[in-house]
Amino acid sequence: MRLPILAALAALACAPQFAAAQTAGAPAQMTPAMQADIAAGMNYRLPNDFIPRATSTLQALQAAGIQPPNSTNLSLRDTIARIGSVPGLPQILHAHGFTPEQFVMGMTAFGMTLAATNGQNLPSGIPQPNPANVALFHAHPEQVTALMQAMGTPPGQSSSAQVQ
Repeated sequence: MRLPILAALAALACAPQFAAAQTAGAPAQMTPAMQADIAAGMNYRLPNDFIPRATSTLQALQAAGIQPPNSTNLSLRDTIARIGSVPGLPQILHAHGFTPEQFVMGMTAFGMTLAATNGQNLPSGIPQPNPANVALFHAHPEQVTALMQAMGTPPGQSSSAQVQ
């Protein structure tokens, strides 16, 4: 069973905190820990080969029937620990060149960059996505689409062509 993109992001990182920031309108309404997690996700630089490796990792997890744990309202640190404790998941991550931390941070950066570059307004005080990640999206839109599809986003629902 594939997760829709927002559910996958919620399961993998601090997307619920990012969504709360978007609806709250001001980072002052978030805890300092939430603000730090959002800043970490927005500033994290994706490796140049992250998108295809993440795509193949998600496909391997799906083939093995492994679902990332629900980490809604958890910090990035707690999410990383939870990911690392799922039987079989660390081994698949390792086979694709990831540690649990690299995978969670990468998926967080990917999701937040995707949201920020697809026209969603960022609340004041939320940093812009890492410019290197935006450049990576522009250089490889087909890879962005493939990762979105691996995350369960139906084709055409959110197009990488919208990356600004």
